[in-house]
Amino acid sequence: MTRWLMLSGFLWLMVALSGCVDERIRFDDAVLVLKDVTVIDGTGQPPLPEQTVVVREDRIVAIGKAGDFVFGDAAEVLDLPGRYLLPGFIDMHAHVTILPGEDGRLIPHYDRAASEQVLRTLMAFGVTTARNPAAPTADGVELREAVAGGEVLGPRIFTAGTVLDRGTRPFGPFVATPTEEAVREEVQKQAAAGVDFIKVYAGLPPRLVEVAVEEAHAHGLRVIGHMQRTTWTDAARFGIDAITHGAPWSPEYLDEGPRAGYRPTMKGRIYWLENLDLDGPQIEEMLTALAENNVTIDPTLIAYHTKFWGDDPRYLNHPEHHLAPAMIVEGWRQGTFTFDWTGDDYTRAKAAWPKVLGLTKRLFDRGILLTAGSDLPNPWVIPGVSFHEELQLLADAGIPPLDVLQIATANGARALGIDAEAGTIEVGKRADLVVLAANPIDDIRNTRSIEWVMLGGVAFKPERLLAE
Repeated sequence: MTRWLMLSGFLWLMVALSGCVDERIRFDDAVLVLKDVTVIDGTGQPPLPEQTVVVREDRIVAIGKAGDFVFGDAAEVLDLPGRYLLPGFIDMHAHVTILPGEDGRLIPHYDRAASEQVLRTLMAFGVTTARNPAAPTADGVELREAVAGGEVLGPRIFTAGTVLDRGTRPFGPFVATPTEEAVREEVQKQAAAGVDFIKVYAGLPPRLVEVAVEEAHAHGLRVIGHMQRTTWTDAARFGIDAITHGAPWSPEYLDEGPRAGYRPTMKGRIYWLENLDLDGPQIEEMLTALAENNVTIDPTLIAYHTKFWGDDPRYLNHPEHHLAPAMIVEGWRQGTFTFDWTGDDYTRAKAAWPKVLGLTKRLFDRGILLTAGSDLPNPWVIPGVSFHEELQLLADAGIPPLDVLQIATANGARALGIDAEAGTIEVGKRADLVVLAANPIDDIRNTRSIEWVMLGGVAFKPERLLAE
């Protein structure tokens, strides 16, 4: 009996001691701790409240409740109750190699100082990755490498080179490629220079788009297109990877009657929208081709809205014009794409605007991967500011806020092919993060309530980025 009592007492003691084992994860090194924050992780899942995210160097190393962890004196802790943590935003249409203008033309060499200003401003508005969809090839690669090497502070850049078009003479970031041979030579040249993807433009006919896709894919490069002469339907069937802007503007999408009256000009786009049947067979065929071929679309709604409302003080006298380089704002004031529009033209354009939103919603409803892009520095498109205006316009199209946030983060990473390391808040991924003071699901405009931006695990205050 005595031995049994002694043994049972020993077993009881062992059980009691085992209950005292501290199972919390301990971090004694210099980690960054984002404590008690609501995580909106970019996957489309509902927000997770009261989470603590641990960052070591440039990676997320742990996510859980605050009580799951113990931190040493070397840890830097940010207490963030009432705040919201999102993946860094991805602007999929940001012309960050800023080209000066001269006599109404773009000079094919970038302004480094203006480009650096734009990059810093994008960061201040939570953009941690940018797709640069057109640049003089050497300049685009140079700026990307300057950012990657830490020489320039800014979002990580994925860049195209000079844009392939049918035109007969070079202009700014465009190059004339009127033949199959010229297309192949230019793609090979850009591949050797180290671009991330190839951009094809509105004037390129179907056969040359097909050749560009074929040659680029042979070199392991994606192709994005600003299409018009070649329809979205044909481009999708050729295997194009992404299409920019939110409407194709090709006459083939109009019924035969109104097609004859269409002129492919900026003002002609009003007529195109007025006569477009969103539920017609041409649009249905296009949507099917896009979905079946996994083409991604960045609608750049803000770049259209600033044109259709080009007479509106909200853009003409925007209080944040100072955030754009002065030479850009001056260029806007000298002339825009709608310089010849009358008051009646603007009235018609605004009346047709729901067709643009309706087409965007149809793309979303069909499961076509949408991304978010601003198309800076088009007239009245302000770096950073207009990216958030784009998110509001996507919400205006009827896309739920949680999906808009996914479009602005995870979808961009997926379209760039970097979703294994970026775009969502998950252990092992890059610590490109944004801390908001207000809930963006309650109101998408709250994406502007940025308190911190983290790029590769380094935290920045937006006001400091803008001041510097």
